[in-house]
Amino acid sequence: MTRYFRCAAPAAVPRRTDHLMITMETPDLTPQLVRDAYDLLRNFDVVIGATTDGGWYAFGLREPAHASDLDTGADSTALTLAALRLGLRVALLPTLPA
Repeated sequence: MTRYFRCAAPAAVPRRTDHLMITMETPDLTPQLVRDAYDLLRNFDVVIGATTDGGWYAFGLREPAHASDLDTGADSTALTLAALRLGLRVALLPTLPA
């Protein structure tokens, strides 16, 4: 399950106010998936990329003020449900191996 993360701001993605966290060990993550996550944040409040063990490899927020209401240590299902309960629009990225 995902417990550690780092902020991602690749040079290929324009700087925005959106925030995207990427787990440290995600060998199957591609630059295109990162671009897709940022693209989805144009129309959704939250973007989540789940892993097969129930954790997540990517978690993005359009409005960082919602971060205090969401437990990023939770599994991807609990994180998704918490965002939906807050009335946030959630987009899911493809599930990747843990």
